[in-house]
Amino acid sequence: MNHATAQLKCFQDLNISYTDEELLSIFAQGPDALRKFAQRAEIVSKRFSSDEKVSLAIFVESVQESCPEDLIEFISEPGKLVFLYAPFEAKALGHQISTFHIDSTYKLLRANIPLYALTGKTEHTIVFPFLYFFISPDTSENIQYCVCRYFQYINREPEMISMDCAPQIAEAIERGIPNCHILWCGVHVLRAILRKADKFKSRDNFEEFYNLMKLLVFDTKEESPEEEHSQEEENPREEPASSHLLQAEEIEEEE
Repeated sequence: MNHATAQLKCFQDLNISYTDEELLSIFAQGPDALRKFAQRAEIVSKRFSSDEKVSLAIFVESVQESCPEDLIEFISEPGKLVFLYAPFEAKALGHQISTFHIDSTYKLLRANIPLYALTGKTEHTIVFPFLYFFISPDTSENIQYCVCRYFQYINREPEMISMDCAPQIAEAIERGIPNCHILWCGVHVLRAILRKADKFKSRDNFEEFYNLMKLLVFDTKEESPEEEHSQEEENPREEPASSHLLQAEEIEEEE
């Protein structure tokens, strides 16, 4: 099976439109890119050392040698652990995005370290990952370093970045990219409001603000915040499937 046939089969299996020019530009890969993908897959499959940090350091060096255009770094110092990776194939696409989104997705199985992803949303609401990084400790300084390294790498200053209500993420963007507009994710704001109901001066003020926010986010009818809160407790969000590398535990950022 040649590359074109394999690509078409993949699009069909994943129900991806192969007539949309924007999607085609995202998924298109040349022979050189496919060769690099194969090299990375081979590197990832290897265990270089029984020591995880030593193994990761060797992995980073291997990627740097085989794919020097990629952005990949590993910092292991007393009290600080930082790993970041951005594949070269997505570099040009970073200039086509006006709104980026940053969020922590999982906690790594060992040491409970948060894994972050920087993604971009196109006009067709397709989310494409540009940067992955994990850090310890989970501080605004470490987040700022990773995000700023990526935008230096693509030589661009973002216009807008959306995020949840995590204060360390907002602080990292405000300090590292002061001209960038921060957009709060409405769903996370609603959840934060439910947890902070006691901060409102009166119950009427809380319900009015909550229902207005829900109308703006979901364009839905008004309902009691207590009913919504009880529904969340009875039907918690479904956790992602676990793997040998990741623990399926979604991070709830502290306010």
